[in-house]
Amino acid sequence: MVGDAGVEVEGVGGTVRRAKSSGLLVYATGVRSLALFNHKGGVGKTTLLFNIGLALAQSGRRVLFIDADAQANLTAAALAPLMVERSYTDKAAISDILRPLVEGSGDIGTCVPVQIRETAWIIPGHIQLSDYEEICPAGWTEALAGNARGLRVTTAPFRIALAASRTIGAEYVIFDLGPNVGAMNRNILLSCDGFVVPLAPDLFSLNALSSVGRRIELWVAEWGAIMEAVGRRKLELDFPLPTGRPSPLGYVSQQFSIYRQAPAEAYSRWLDQIPEAYRIEVAQRLSLAKLAVPKGQDRIGEVRNLSSLVPIAQRSNAAVFELGGSEARGAQFTRAKDTYKTFNEIASEIVMRLDSVSPGTE
Repeated sequence: MVGDAGVEVEGVGGTVRRAKSSGLLVYATGVRSLALFNHKGGVGKTTLLFNIGLALAQSGRRVLFIDADAQANLTAAALAPLMVERSYTDKAAISDILRPLVEGSGDIGTCVPVQIRETAWIIPGHIQLSDYEEICPAGWTEALAGNARGLRVTTAPFRIALAASRTIGAEYVIFDLGPNVGAMNRNILLSCDGFVVPLAPDLFSLNALSSVGRRIELWVAEWGAIMEAVGRRKLELDFPLPTGRPSPLGYVSQQFSIYRQAPAEAYSRWLDQIPEAYRIEVAQRLSLAKLAVPKGQDRIGEVRNLSSLVPIAQRSNAAVFELGGSEARGAQFTRAKDTYKTFNEIASEIVMRLDSVSPGTE
């Protein structure tokens, strides 16, 4: 929160408070938002995200997926090809929503998520999302100077999430990000209440943890400087700003008897190093930066070997636990159904941690 809490005003998708000292609209309560984020790719992030989100939806919660990766892997997992094509024709992709801002002709466009389950929706990704990423560095520089245009660019993902959430009454927004520490991911992570780090048992995942912790620490500090600059200029903005303090909710590890042809003992060695590496490089570092860190152990859960079930689920545009007998046969079908317990437990733990670090609805 920036400044002293003042008068509550209605915000897009939730409640905001107007800070007495600056006049800013700062998002405080409402929909919970998170991202799965790791600087390293190839850790099963999108599969994990999709299954966790659909487990949440199956429990009755209203979930919005936002595909913020230009590769659009989440979109391909969630939508059949004809539905993807239709969403692009209908201008429902995130790149279409951002187009007026990118072209300088206006602010973010209308957000109409595509429904994929009774209580789950998605804003599809698109390769042209890279056009927005190109204007993010300049937007950040302008925001640091307290410029309203820069703030519009920087807070665009946050405001898309709030607007779309209001449209469908979403309770949870889950962003899928590319594996990088670029300017667009910075904007998105600062929009979130928290983030989860998916990890694979290898040296590269462990090395990426220091990058994750250091970058978020830097981004949070810079966002604080932006808020101070805006306060000094006493800007009267007609849009809300995020608090810019994403909490490290923990990590999810993946267990395989053989990981990319590496012997099981090598896998175990890297797996054993994950808890300490995460604690030092992410949880401890960001706690010192005054971000809220959930109490208890850092590990949220572990996903065991899903082997051939993942490509079957991807072809079916389904969560692994949604596969039917015609798609997964015999022992595969049983294993697929059994994964619901794993993903539901991980989803429930994430919700509990989000609730513990996020402001409650008043």
